[in-house]
Amino acid sequence: MRPKDKVEEAIKKKLSFTASAELHDRMLDDVLNAQEKSKKTKSAATGPRIGRIIMKSPITKLAAAAVIIIAIALATNFMNKSMPTVSAQEVLAQATKAVSNLRSVYIKAQIRTIGHDNFELIGLDYDFVPNEMWKEFDGSPQGKWRIEKPGRVVVMDGESSLLLIRPNHAAAGGINTGFVGWLKPLLDVDKVLDSEIKLAQEQGSELLLTHQKGLDGKDKLLVSVEALAQGNFTNDWLKNKSIDASDNLRIYTFDAESKLLETLEVYVHTDEEDVLVFQITGIEYNLEIDPTLFALELPEDVIWYGQPKELADNEKYEQMGPKETAQAFFEACADENWEEVLKFRTTSAVDQRIKDYLGGVEIISIGEPFKSGRYPGWFVPYQIKFKNGSIKKMNLAVRNDNPAKRYVVDGGI
Repeated sequence: MRPKDKVEEAIKKKLSFTASAELHDRMLDDVLNAQEKSKKTKSAATGPRIGRIIMKSPITKLAAAAVIIIAIALATNFMNKSMPTVSAQEVLAQATKAVSNLRSVYIKAQIRTIGHDNFELIGLDYDFVPNEMWKEFDGSPQGKWRIEKPGRVVVMDGESSLLLIRPNHAAAGGINTGFVGWLKPLLDVDKVLDSEIKLAQEQGSELLLTHQKGLDGKDKLLVSVEALAQGNFTNDWLKNKSIDASDNLRIYTFDAESKLLETLEVYVHTDEEDVLVFQITGIEYNLEIDPTLFALELPEDVIWYGQPKELADNEKYEQMGPKETAQAFFEACADENWEEVLKFRTTSAVDQRIKDYLGGVEIISIGEPFKSGRYPGWFVPYQIKFKNGSIKKMNLAVRNDNPAKRYVVDGGI
């Protein structure tokens, strides 16, 4: 398929849920033929327009321009049919009032990710994994909530949070835990537009707000956000591995009357195409939520994640850089010296599965550390051979932003 055809197909897919069928062809022609004209066009519905999206590839530029023109075309078509002209700030005020009596929300979504890995992880070629989210608004600033996917669940009971990575790894946190990353703001459905406006101001993304008709015939409020990847990608290892680390388009649909969120789709821009990586497949409000959802029963053999503590010989490990840390960690695995391995881990014990997996490995090579995205630590390239003869080549994540000030393994095993 030609690059232009791919862009057209991506646009058609976006249009399929944002406009009536009879508008598709006319709007698509407008999109593909009016790029230059669009520079002089002002949207009837204004919101924060912070910075310009500058994409690297011609395809991505066209896709980004197309989305903007679609929003403008929708505004023109529907505003002319007595649709009210509103700003993002006005809608925000209306939305805050509309959801003041909200008791609960339940969201079903699908994400291209790995079931047991962290909630922020995405992969453009991963299969979709179901995610479920519940929140109870109990009058407190934070409420109670739960986010779950196969292999991982987090609950916040109003006072503290608890993460379980099945079957037996857990971590405790506060009310504003970072366990779930960018998913948590979605649960604050009364503030989701406010959050996007603030992000637009902080990150230089572009937010467009328009009215339109939905396929159900009801008035809809469309909020589209074009955002650039955040962080330094001199090395692109982390590029497109999270929403924050990707050039992406987020399309929110709200009911124009109630101002309640109905759908969200997130597309990651690549040189070849736009890839759908996140989609809300269902959302319900004011359901009765079983209180037991906000508690977790942990297994008897639970292994806890926590902050590394200072060792008796902590200074020795403080002096190790990222590369030396990777070398020492794999040497300890090769020797099956699990007491030493634990010094480079953030867990209370070394799980038997880790012992079976890494015990007796042979180090083939340890490369030079590099940084990528906004990760606060380093990535160290490595190549190892397992007991069964298979070889793994990967980047070990290490960081030392902890009270003990020594590097520990944070991922990439």
